[in-house]
Amino acid sequence: MNIQFINPPFLGRFSRSQRSPGIIKSGTMYYPYWLAHAAALAERQGHNVHLVDCPASGKSESDLHKNVLDFQPELMVLESVTASWQSDLEVAGHLKKVAPHAAICLTGTHVTALWKETLEKQPAVDFIAIGEYDHIVCELAGLLDEGRTDYTSAQSLAFRQNGHPARTDNRPPLQNLDELPWIAPIYKRFLDPKDYYFNLSHYPMVMLIGGRGCNATCFYCVYPQVVHGHAYRHRSPEHIVGEMLWVQENMPEVREITFEDDNFGADRQFARRFAELVKEKGVRLPFFANLRTTVDLETLKALRDAGLRNCAVGFESGDDMILRNMRKGQNTSIQAKFVKNAHDVGLLVNGCFMVGFPGETRETMQKRWTWLLRSNPTARNFTPLCLTRAPALMLIIKRWATWQPITFGSGSRMTAAIDVSSTCRT
Repeated sequence: MNIQFINPPFLGRFSRSQRSPGIIKSGTMYYPYWLAHAAALAERQGHNVHLVDCPASGKSESDLHKNVLDFQPELMVLESVTASWQSDLEVAGHLKKVAPHAAICLTGTHVTALWKETLEKQPAVDFIAIGEYDHIVCELAGLLDEGRTDYTSAQSLAFRQNGHPARTDNRPPLQNLDELPWIAPIYKRFLDPKDYYFNLSHYPMVMLIGGRGCNATCFYCVYPQVVHGHAYRHRSPEHIVGEMLWVQENMPEVREITFEDDNFGADRQFARRFAELVKEKGVRLPFFANLRTTVDLETLKALRDAGLRNCAVGFESGDDMILRNMRKGQNTSIQAKFVKNAHDVGLLVNGCFMVGFPGETRETMQKRWTWLLRSNPTARNFTPLCLTRAPALMLIIKRWATWQPITFGSGSRMTAAIDVSSTCRT
């Protein structure tokens, strides 16, 4: 079966795959790594695949239509997130007119949470893949290949049954991630590394996923709550290092590897064995990783010795009450100790901070700034609390905040914002 994996156009260089999707001032553009994972598995199972990333490559909707006409897909798989959902549904509707014979399946955090509303709103969407969709897409393709019209045997799939939205039971999370093929060869065939940018890594870079899930319970984070769960499942160090070596040998333009796991150091034994193997196998490329403040000194040292050059850490606030409110699982003392340890082993530390949590005041915001100046991470960035379909965040919004639609561009290009002023005291 011809399966086309599509990161649809939205507003310019819209970075859809990241935890807080948006158009980033630094020019950051994430790889479509979830689509790449599904494409790699579908190809291994005998399907003919094509991956097109419109925001990164600058392709317009008309350019996408030309790609679709050239490839003649029988199944189109589109990724969608909260900010672009309305537009993604429009794109799906237009694609159905371009390729009426092809089935359309939407994936991503927003449609996973709102699968029923998505099917009700856009008749052109035939299926929703719920959660991690690597195997779901392959199972769906198999059913379509057989000409089946009963999809109830496929887990974590939403569709219309007798004209009404329906879905099947959840598929258990994949435990052995080594079953999945590497995504770097998919990148090399379909994408240009120079179209992607991450301001904490050397340019050009590639983004890889070492594991899925996060053991933290921060109420605002969408991936563990909606898609991957709170157990960190990682590939074996051998599998990851093998892919790093493949990149090193086959993509000579790449200067750094960026690991986009929620918390690369969550499993200390894994992280230390990975570090040993990187040195043992001769990986020369430096790498970047997201870490939590709970990673200990010895693990930091092992990763630094293996080539970890820079890391991003979610400090979020300098006030212990705000950290408790967001269920961060850390306090300002733990945060300060992490920064000191990281600096001691020679790591660059990018501190991530968010503003607008329940209980926020001018005083708590000032504490954030005071803590930052005292602890002195290498770099820092600030963002407002970003709207996602994380269930715990939605409960906070319903209780304390106001959902406000905002229009960008034409009247149909709508996204949403939240007003948290009632939760903050000025």
